[in-house]
Amino acid sequence: MFEETQGIVLHYNRYNDDSAIVDIFTLSRGSVSFLVRDRRRLRKGNVQTMLLRPLNIVELTFDYRASASLQKLQEVHIKHCYTSLPYNPIKETVALFLSEFLHNALRSEVRNPDLYHYIIYSLQWFDLASEGLANFHVAFLTRMTYYLGFWPNIDKRNMLPFFDLKDSIATDTEPEHNFFLKGEEVAIMPKLLRMNVRNMHRFLLTRQQRNRMLDVLTLYYQLHVPEFRDLRSLEVLREVLA
Repeated sequence: MFEETQGIVLHYNRYNDDSAIVDIFTLSRGSVSFLVRDRRRLRKGNVQTMLLRPLNIVELTFDYRASASLQKLQEVHIKHCYTSLPYNPIKETVALFLSEFLHNALRSEVRNPDLYHYIIYSLQWFDLASEGLANFHVAFLTRMTYYLGFWPNIDKRNMLPFFDLKDSIATDTEPEHNFFLKGEEVAIMPKLLRMNVRNMHRFLLTRQQRNRMLDVLTLYYQLHVPEFRDLRSLEVLREVLA
């Protein structure tokens, strides 16, 4: 059955000499893996490879087979052209990190239109923005937990001394495992949860705080998303933003 939808390219991986596997988070079916031709010596193959770069927003037509692990991509076109994301070195590094993060976080994600539109809006906003971007990746990861179903449960009016990362809840007793926050890190959580892409420039975080929050968020996703792997691009991001 042929289906038309839109999607965000998450990952492009060479499969053999003339094909590749492309993971796309689609509006209609969530994360879908496609088998595509990858004839790099041919001009047509090069064009398709460019169209399927990670974080590209595309329109696609594919032959959906419920029993198949890899779907057949029939047509693909760019739906939105970025103006600065591929050309600004800082934004390009953040985009590299986000593409690896999203590939991990959405590996098994089913249809989720609210999440899809959140990601689209955030990427387009980041592409157009020109200043106050230091907290973008922290705000993006934090806000996305809402759409994935593990938004931290914290009562801003009654702050408790510990935050249990496994159970996503603030508590007045120290958890029996090691995955929790305490002290200043708990105190900064309400600030983090108020942050979004539009107001993030108002929140002053030191580089040390930002790096620590990024470590905590990565661990938080590992605890709540099955098979979430270590992010190789994280250290590159730290170096570029240092």
